[in-house]
Amino acid sequence: MAKGVTYKEAGLKKEDIYSLVFEEMAKHPDGLAMKDIYGIVNTELAKKSQILSKQGEDSLRNLVNSGLQKEGFIYYFEEGKNWRLTDEGKRIIGRLGEQEEVFNTDTGEKETEKIEMTSVLKGQILETYVLELLKVMYPYYAWFYQGEQKNNERGLDLIANKIGEGHSEYETIGVQIKNHKEKNAPTKEEWLKFLAGCSVRNIEKVIFITTGRLTSEQRREAGEAKITVIQGSDELNRIAKLYNYKTFDEEYINEDE
Repeated sequence: MAKGVTYKEAGLKKEDIYSLVFEEMAKHPDGLAMKDIYGIVNTELAKKSQILSKQGEDSLRNLVNSGLQKEGFIYYFEEGKNWRLTDEGKRIIGRLGEQEEVFNTDTGEKETEKIEMTSVLKGQILETYVLELLKVMYPYYAWFYQGEQKNNERGLDLIANKIGEGHSEYETIGVQIKNHKEKNAPTKEEWLKFLAGCSVRNIEKVIFITTGRLTSEQRREAGEAKITVIQGSDELNRIAKLYNYKTFDEEYINEDE
């Protein structure tokens, strides 16, 4: 008999659930009912003679409602009583298999990496997480998230404008967010695009956040331009704790089911 478990008890992470749901939902443009999503996960769990328990179904439903929907990947279609991919979700599916250029700081060479489901989802989760964290850090601003308008971002993911008088010395804040492997930095071209985007928009406060790193030259240029750099997940988590906000690790693995 199959053992009843939650997806976390089965060793599945948030990204695993997202990947399973995305891949199947892409095959069904008319959407999937919640029972279908249970079935997708149960098919995966069956490989270990496991099945979702009642608690497991509840936690999975909560992840769909508070995760996939909140982060803008899917929406509930009332007429069909099912879940469908948003344009952002479709954009993510469309990026799979593309090549991304990065600079490997260990080898000192530019490399290309194939975009995979887990990496693009983690990047998306990172962007929405950082947006909510910055709203806590800089509350007196109206924040705009480029989201699916990536082709028009000109090197920035988030832009904020001050609301009212006082509270802050900056009229505008611009933020670039990169989900990179620890050894990877932006390519020279990507870095220059980021700097140019800040200059064109006359951004007063510039923040660069990466799970990877910058090259020594990029670090120097960031210092000269007074760009605030948050480098690595550990530093991002440390800053989040200072503001009594959940860490990215907690957000990413969905500890608060």
